[in-house]
Amino acid sequence: MEIEIIGKAHEMFQRYGLRPVTMDDIAKELSVSKKTLYKYFANKEELVERAVERVMDQVSARMVELLKAEGNAIDMLFAMDEVVCANIEAHDHSMQFQLERYYPELYAKLEGRKREMVLKMMHANIEQGKREGLFREELNNDVVAFLYYSRARLMTEADIAEFEQMSMPELMREILIYHVRGVANAKGIAYLQEKLMTTTKTQS
Repeated sequence: MEIEIIGKAHEMFQRYGLRPVTMDDIAKELSVSKKTLYKYFANKEELVERAVERVMDQVSARMVELLKAEGNAIDMLFAMDEVVCANIEAHDHSMQFQLERYYPELYAKLEGRKREMVLKMMHANIEQGKREGLFREELNNDVVAFLYYSRARLMTEADIAEFEQMSMPELMREILIYHVRGVANAKGIAYLQEKLMTTTKTQS
């Protein structure tokens, strides 16, 4: 029942907004008593937190799976970018605004968790790339990881109307290539070129 409540609440929050939806509304939609909701959640704020965290858990799970996947550090970056791109395309600006305005502590907590996840993934990726001889040894891991995180966050907050002629995957791909060229050594750039040629042939 708990999972069902979280799922329905998230659906209603996305459809109607965080502020208007009440515990009564959710109970009515589920055809249960409000007492049933309070059996699992102390208040609406806790339910909002669990609903939003469910999305974060799904993204985190996909990221963790990437660490187990085959391929080198550059392959991992392309796989990571697919997850990030899908997340950006599904990003709800209205939900973000409401979280930041009405639940600032929860918003800060979620942003902190997101930052920690991306930085951890990037540190692992950079170390892998160095071990494989694909990334420059002199790279500052902290700086590179922070720049990647900042880029991902910028794409959910900035006005990118000047690139409206490009799809999000196309835009993200260009930025990723820019990133790889910045961190890769000659061997890594050669692999990138080969990967891009192979991808182009496969698509055509």
